[in-house]
Formats: sequence, C-alpha cells, structure tokens
Amino acid sequence: MILFKKLRFLVRFLVAVIKKQYRTVFLGLLLGVVFSICLPRIIKVLPQTRKTQKIGLIGQYTVSGLPDEVLQDISYGLTRLDEKGEPQPAIAESWQTTNDGKTYIFKLKKISNAWHDGKPFAITDVNYNFKDVTLAINGDQMTFDLKEPFSPLPVILSRPLFKKGLIGLGDYRVKRIEKKGNFVKSILLVPQGGSSFFTDENRLPNKLYRFYNNEKELKMAFNLGEIDVIKNLIDLESLYLGSSVEVTQNLMASAYLAVFLDTSRPPFGEKTFRQALAYAIPKPEGQGRAISPLSPSSWAFNPDIKPYHQDLDHAKKLLSQESPETKVKITLSTFPQYEKIANEIRDSWQQIGIEVTVQIVTFIPEEFDALLIAREISRDPDQYYFWHSTQLGNLSKFKSPRIDKLLEDGRKTLSREERKNIYYDFQRFLVEESPVIFLSHPVTYAIVRE
Repeated sequence: MILFKKLRFLVRFLVAVIKKQYRTVFLGLLLGVVFSICLPRIIKVLPQTRKTQKIGLIGQYTVSGLPDEVLQDISYGLTRLDEKGEPQPAIAESWQTTNDGKTYIFKLKKISNAWHDGKPFAITDVNYNFKDVTLAINGDQMTFDLKEPFSPLPVILSRPLFKKGLIGLGDYRVKRIEKKGNFVKSILLVPQGGSSFFTDENRLPNKLYRFYNNEKELKMAFNLGEIDVIKNLIDLESLYLGSSVEVTQNLMASAYLAVFLDTSRPPFGEKTFRQALAYAIPKPEGQGRAISPLSPSSWAFNPDIKPYHQDLDHAKKLLSQESPETKVKITLSTFPQYEKIANEIRDSWQQIGIEVTVQIVTFIPEEFDALLIAREISRDPDQYYFWHSTQLGNLSKFKSPRIDKLLEDGRKTLSREERKNIYYDFQRFLVEESPVIFLSHPVTYAIVRE
C-alpha cells in the first residue's frame, strides 16, 4: 500500500513537471534524436588521427624498382596470388586459353574504382610490356597472343599496374617520396579510402617505408626509434627489446638456404662427389627443412624425394670411390649472416677428409667452389631461369638434357595435373643429381613496437 502511494506520487510529480516545462522537455527530446542521427555522420567528416606504421626494409631501390611488398599496397594486377601461389581474379574477373596455349583471353571487371589521381580506369590503361607478345582489345576483353605456349602468364600478370608517378588502383596512394641520389630513402603511403577491390576498410594506418643498406643499419634505426616494424629479420642480436616490443618467429617458406656447387669445375662435375658432400652435412628436422627448390605450400611441391639425411659413413664411402687418394680442397663462400652455418658445414666436410676454407663475401662471386646463400622461391613452379642450362640464373652451371626438357615442357603445359607431374619429376631428378644441397627454410623474426 505504501509502495503504491509512492508510485502514484512520482507519476503525478512527473506529469506536473512535463506540463510546466513541456517546451524544454520537447526540445531536449528533439535535440537527442537529431544528434543520434547526425553525430555519426559528423564524426566521419572530421579529421581523424591515423596511426603511422614505420617499416624498415633492407636494399637500395629506385622509384621504378621498388620491392613487391610496397607495390602490392599501391596497386593490383589483372590477377592476384593466393597463399599457394595460384592466380585468382583481380582486375580481370576471368580468363581462358585457346590456340594450344598460345592465346590468353582476359575479361576485365566493370571497374567503378578510379586511379589515385581521380581519373577513371580504362582497359587501355593496362600497360604490360612483354617481348614477343601481341595485345588486342575488344570491349572488356584483352587478348594476349604468344609465339609459344607459356603457362605461367596468369601468375606474371599479378604484377601491379601503374600510371606514371606510381599512380595505382590499390588500398594506398603515394603521398611522399624521399630520395638520396637515384635511390629511394623513404616512401609514405596513405589510405586511398574506399577504392579497393578487396577491402572497404577506410581506417587503415599510414605506412612509412624506410630503406637501409644492411641489417646493422636497420637494427640501429629500430633502436633509435626511426622505425617500429621489421619483417624477416635473421637474428635479434644488438636489438633493444623492451616490454612494448612484440617478437614473432616465422618460417620463411618463400625462400631456402642451400649450398650451390659449381659443376663446371672438378671434382664438382661428378655426381658421386656432390652426393658425398650432401650426405656429410647435418640438416634441420621438421618444417624448417628444405628439400627442393619449391615451397612446401606450392601445389607442385614433391614431398617424396631423397632427403640426404646426414650419414658420414656413406659420405666417406662415396668419396673414396671418387677420389681415394687425392686430398680435396674446397673454398666455401657465403655472406656474413651465414658464417656460423658455413663453419658447421666446414666441420662436417672435414670429418670426411676434405680441407675447407670459409670465405666471407658481400656479393655473389662469378667463380666459386661452393656457395652458401639464401634464394627466394618463384611464385610459379616454373624454374626455367634458375636451372635451365642456357640461363644466367643457373648458378651451379648444371647441364642436363633431361632437366632442360622438363623445364621446357613445364612452362608450355596448361593442365595443372600434367604440370604437377612434370615438376614432381624435375625435383626428383634435380635432387638426385645434387648440383645444389638444400638445407633449410630460413627462420626469421618479425619485430613490432607498439
């Protein structure tokens, strides 16, 4: 009863206030509705404080030769690559091949997005410049006519498109470039805002890329606060890591560490000798092990090839067949960051009776006995440039008619299943011949300071 009287009093009180102050109450309700509708729109047009990621990269790059990581932020190609390196639609929505693989027909999307300079995109803006390729345009279709079948073409067409001045179509546009001589010292990218094929996110951070000559300079820049993000760092030595720094360890499956042997000079021209060297070296276990020139994530990777686990007795046996009395001397060349691994290889080769000298270099020498380096893995399984006997990328100077034929067939074959069989054989025969000793996929660190 008492509670009922209190509620009745409260209701009468509120009614009395509303009757007396109805103008104020009505105005308050009206302003509340207006603000609830308009405030989000007002916030959108107000200047926003946007975070800037300061990213450090190693290398000297010209404006026309920036690394792929930067270019992919600024624009897109006709295709884009998924995690397995397979081409997916980007500016082109579909494609087909005719004329036994000599003709590719790409159908382009109806693009509402504009170039970063505000001008509309036209099919005639596609400006790939390929040798021995004829390009024809018909409506929304582009036709590439080649002299020979070339199955990696859709992968190559993932290369981003640009207009003069690094004007692109991507999530980011170039706001500022700082140069030192002919090389880019830094480049600032800001979100384009709503003109992306793959994201509607307009709250992306700015990205400031700064370039350094070597890892030592890169680490010094991080310690001084010039950069806050480093990717693919080989070691953490000399870095000041505070509580605000997050360190992530990654396996770099897009590259491999290996020993290349110059097969044009004795005794490296003999397969038995090369295999003896391969068996003598200790290799890592698990996912970090590299066994072929293709990434384990590639659809063409062959997991069932000779692993060359360390076997010193077998290595000595093979070596005795090749040179039972002659003392072999080898110079193992490598870069400073791989000196520790080179010393381990030296020790293992010395255990089978080979005299080894480790030589530290700052560039790949034209002539060498053995060369320990890391090599990036191409996106397509095509290995023609790296292992065909006619190519400069064939560091081992390895010559094999069988390997050459497989590489030639691999880039002319359109069927994925047939290509897979070809590259399975290529990997198997290459590893059997051992012009290169595959060791590992580099373990790297990503460093981010909040």
